Amino acid sequence: MTHSLTCCALIALSSLTLVAQNTPPAAEHNDQHFSADLSSASILKVTEAAAKWQLANPAKHPLWDWTSGALWTGYMAHAHTTGDETYYEALRQMAIENQYKLGPRKDFADDHCVGQAYLWLYLRDEIPHQIAHTKDTLTDFISRPHDEPLLWKNKIYLREPAWCDSLYMSPPTLAMLYAATGERKFLDSMDTLWWRTTDYLYDPESSLFWRDSNYFDRKEKNGQKVFWSRGNGWVFAGLCHILQYMPADYPSRPRYVKLFKEMAAKLKEIQHPDGSWHAALLDPDSFPAPESSGTAFYVYGMAWGINNGILSKSDYLPVCQKAWNRLVKNMHPSGKLGYVQAIGKDPQSVSLNETDVYGVGGLLSAGHELFKMQLLAGSKQHPITLTNPSSSLRLNKVLELPWSEIKAHLPDATPNNIAILDTISGYFLPIQNDGKLLLTQVSLMPKESRSLKLCILNDEQPKFFPSRLHARFVPERLDDFAWENDRMAFRMYGPALAAENARGGIDVWTKCVRYPIVDKWYAAGPSKYHDDHGEGMDAYKVGQTLGCGGLGYLGKSNKLTPSPVYDKSEVLATGPLRLKFKLNYPPLSVDKATISETRTLTMDAGEHFFHINSSFQVSGDTRGITPVTGIYVNEKSKLAETPDEAAQSIFQTNHAIATWELLGKPEQNYGFIGTAILTPKEGLTDSIHWDNNHPLITLNKDLSKPAQWFAGAAWSEVDTPRDTDFEHRAMQFTHDNFIHPIQVQF
Repeated sequence: MTHSLTCCALIALSSLTLVAQNTPPAAEHNDQHFSADLSSASILKVTEAAAKWQLANPAKHPLWDWTSGALWTGYMAHAHTTGDETYYEALRQMAIENQYKLGPRKDFADDHCVGQAYLWLYLRDEIPHQIAHTKDTLTDFISRPHDEPLLWKNKIYLREPAWCDSLYMSPPTLAMLYAATGERKFLDSMDTLWWRTTDYLYDPESSLFWRDSNYFDRKEKNGQKVFWSRGNGWVFAGLCHILQYMPADYPSRPRYVKLFKEMAAKLKEIQHPDGSWHAALLDPDSFPAPESSGTAFYVYGMAWGINNGILSKSDYLPVCQKAWNRLVKNMHPSGKLGYVQAIGKDPQSVSLNETDVYGVGGLLSAGHELFKMQLLAGSKQHPITLTNPSSSLRLNKVLELPWSEIKAHLPDATPNNIAILDTISGYFLPIQNDGKLLLTQVSLMPKESRSLKLCILNDEQPKFFPSRLHARFVPERLDDFAWENDRMAFRMYGPALAAENARGGIDVWTKCVRYPIVDKWYAAGPSKYHDDHGEGMDAYKVGQTLGCGGLGYLGKSNKLTPSPVYDKSEVLATGPLRLKFKLNYPPLSVDKATISETRTLTMDAGEHFFHINSSFQVSGDTRGITPVTGIYVNEKSKLAETPDEAAQSIFQTNHAIATWELLGKPEQNYGFIGTAILTPKEGLTDSIHWDNNHPLITLNKDLSKPAQWFAGAAWSEVDTPRDTDFEHRAMQFTHDNFIHPIQVQF
C-alpha cells in the first residue's frame, strides 16, 4: 500500500514539480464547483482544475522520482485531452531541467518511470538526446541476466521488478522505447520481465496482485488476503500503457488482454458502495477512506478498456460513473485532489486534505479516457488498415486519404465532423483537409499493419496542439518569404532585393527546437539570429547562388542562370500537417527565350524536406534550355583545420544528391549542415552537371512540362550528428516516399 522504496529525504525543486500544500479542508461535496456528470465540458472542468492546481503548487519530489513520473504520465494524457501546449511545455522544461536522465539507480524499476515522459516528447519531436540516456540505461538493464529469485529480501528491488508497483514503472517505458526505436529487443525483454513478475505475484484465484512476497501469507482483519488498492492500480494502468505501444499481432498480446479482463471483472465486483476502492481491496471496512489514487487508476483502466473495445460499455460505464462521482467529491474547490494516501502514511486515516502527485496523474489519465468516450458516443465508424511494407521505422508520417474513398464508406463525412482514431495508441490523430485529400499523421513499426477508425462525431471534435507550421510574406525584412515546420526553417528573397541583383536561391535557418521561430527571429533582427541563442541560427550562405534546391536554367552554352527573386506570393495552407504556398517569378531572359515561372511549395510536419512544383510560361526560342536544380557547395568549408572537418561529403543515389559541409567558419563551431535534392526520377548519377560550385540535376528535357523535386536540410547539432546520419535520412525519405509508400486499405 505504501511505497516503502522511496527516499524519505525530500528536496525543494522547481515550480514544475508538484505535491500537496497545507490547504484548509473543504467540504466533501463540491457540486457547486464541479459536476460529476460525464459530459465533455464537465470532465474537462475537473481535469483542468486539477492540472492547473498542481502546476501552481510545487512539490518536493525529485524530478526523476516514481511519484513525479506518474504525474508526468497524467500530463501526457491531459495534453491530448486539451491540445494545450502548456502541458507539453511543462514536460519539456521538466525534461530539460532533469537533463533527460532517468533516476540514479539504473536497475531500480521506479527510476525508469520518468523515461515515459522523455519518450512521449521524442515520439513527437524525434530529437535523439531526448531518449539517449533512457536507451543506454535500459539497454544495459535488459542485457544482463534476470534470473535472481524475486523473494523480497537483500534489496531485491534494486535489481529486479519484484513488487507489483514496478509493473507501471519499467515495462511501459520499455514498450515505449520499442515504439520510438523499432528495436524489437526492448519489447521482447519487457514481455519476458512482465510475465516473470506477474507469474510470481498474481493470484489467479483472486484475480489480483500481491504487493510483494512479504504479503503471500498475510491476512486482513476479516481474514481475507492482503491486496493493496494502489498497487493493483499500478498494474491495471500499466497494462493499458503497454497495450498502447504493442503491435496488434504481437504473439503474447492476447495474454495481456486476458489478464486485463480478469482484473477488471474482479475490480467491478469489489467496488465499494461509495464508488471508490479503499486501500485494502478485500477489507474495505478496515480502511474507510475513499482513497483517490487507486480509484483514479481503476477509472482510467476501465474507461480505456471500453474505448478500445476490450470491456463492455454497458457493464463497465456504470462502474466508471460511480467512481468518477467519488473522485469529484474528493476535489477541493481550488482543484486540489484530496484523499490521496501519502507515502508512508497510515492508510486507515487518509483525509480529504491529503494529496500527492501520483493521484493527480491517475485523475488526468482517467479524465482523458472519459473525455474521449464522450466524443466517440454515437459516432459512425469505418476501419481502415495501414501497412508499412518496409523494414524501417516510420514516425510522424503525413498520410493522404482520398475523400472519394472516405465518402464511399461514410457518405455523411465532412471536414467538420470527421476524426481518425488510432486503435493501438488510442489517441485521436491530427487531421487537415487538403481539397480532395484528408491528411493525417501516423507512426508505423517495421513491417507493421495497424488499424485506424474513421469516425463521424456528433457534437464536438478532439482537441489538438496548435500548428507548428508557418509560412508568410515578410515585408519588414525586404520582402522575404519564409516558411518553417517543426524541423527546419527556410526563406527566399523578394522584390525589395531585386535592385541589389539578388537571386532566387533558398536559404536555410537551422533550428534546434520544434516550436516556430520565424516571427521571433525576424522581430529580433539579423544581429540576433545570426548567432545561436539556444534555438538555432541563420548561418547558411546563399548570396546569388541556388542555395538549397533553388531553380535555374542551363542554356545552350551550358552556363547556369539562377532564377530571379519572386515578385508575388500567396499562402494556401499553414498546417497543422501541411503548409502550402505559391510564388510567381517575373520574366527572365535566357538565350533567346523569355521565361516566367509559377512555383508551388508544400512541406509536411515531421519532415526535413519540402516539395516544389514549378510550371513555366515561355516565349521565344527555348530550344536547348533546360530547367535544373542544385545545391551550392560553400568553399569556406575547405578552411577546416582537420581532415575530418575538411571532408566535403557529396553522395548520390538513383534518387538523391546531397552534401555535408561545415557551417560557417571552423572557429565558429556551428557544426555541419546537410543539404539535399531528392526526386522520384531514377538515374541521377548520369545527369549531374557542375557549374560554379553547384552540383546540378536536370529536371526536364525542356520547359514544356512542370518540374517537380524535393529539397531540404538538417543540422548536425540536432538530429544528424554525422554525414552518414544525413545520408541515411535522405535515403530513407526517398525509400519511404518513392519506393515503398505506406499502403492503405479501406
